[in-house]
Amino acid sequence: MSNMQTAYKLAAASVRQRFAEQHPKILDILNLISKDDIAVYSGSFDKVEEVLKSLTVPYNMNPNSAKLKAEIAFMNCSGSYDNKLITDLSKQVENGKYLVSSDWALGHFIAKAFPNTVKPTKNTTKDEVISVEANLNSLWSEVVVLGADPQWWLETSSHPIEILNPDKVRIEAASHDLLRGYNAPVVAVSFDWGKGHVFHVISHFWCKRTRNLTPRHQAPCTDFLEAGMKLSPEGIEKVLRETNIQANTLNFAQIQSAATATELIAQLCVKAVGKLVMSR
Repeated sequence: MSNMQTAYKLAAASVRQRFAEQHPKILDILNLISKDDIAVYSGSFDKVEEVLKSLTVPYNMNPNSAKLKAEIAFMNCSGSYDNKLITDLSKQVENGKYLVSSDWALGHFIAKAFPNTVKPTKNTTKDEVISVEANLNSLWSEVVVLGADPQWWLETSSHPIEILNPDKVRIEAASHDLLRGYNAPVVAVSFDWGKGHVFHVISHFWCKRTRNLTPRHQAPCTDFLEAGMKLSPEGIEKVLRETNIQANTLNFAQIQSAATATELIAQLCVKAVGKLVMSR
């Protein structure tokens, strides 16, 4: 198991523990999610299904897009998508579904399915790790640590985001590194479409590495569990024991990157299916 796979394993347990301690209703919803509530569509690069697996959240892989039962669909990054899939899911969102996508889906899927909202710029990124400043009202805001911004890994040739309709599109997170390097600061966006909702992020939810920017990032992972996720000492001990991971196995930066993506996926699922599962 690689360090980042280990990080996602610990991140998932830590996110669940954070919900148990701080937001038990969110954990209740997460535990009630069924396989038919979440759809994941294959891509060439990203693997959001691996994050869902680490969270032990069930999902349906590549269900019939014309007869979608799921309340939320995740679209993995790819260099191309079937035209029928684009048309079907555009209609599904218009009728009330959630769609979450990553990286190259921006131009190959989102810009086609939801015109005049967002598109890729003409630039592509290097393989690098950027700092992220989350909107205070975003789903990421609770895991932002002052003085140690969340990190987000960019693939080689990730596609920076250009907003075409600022009145419609909301910036969920931005980066000074992206602004400085590519004149395109947006990390994640969301917008309503018909009765539904779209959320897109640059690069991938399943990241392969991170970077130690400061001495704080090199500190043990338990520093982030305490300062970033605000887990109790008992909670930290519990997740380390349950995952069989030693505190010195991972550092602050690794667990921070994995936890940021994992928390975001969990929150998006809960937001999309919450009312439905609680009414069962």
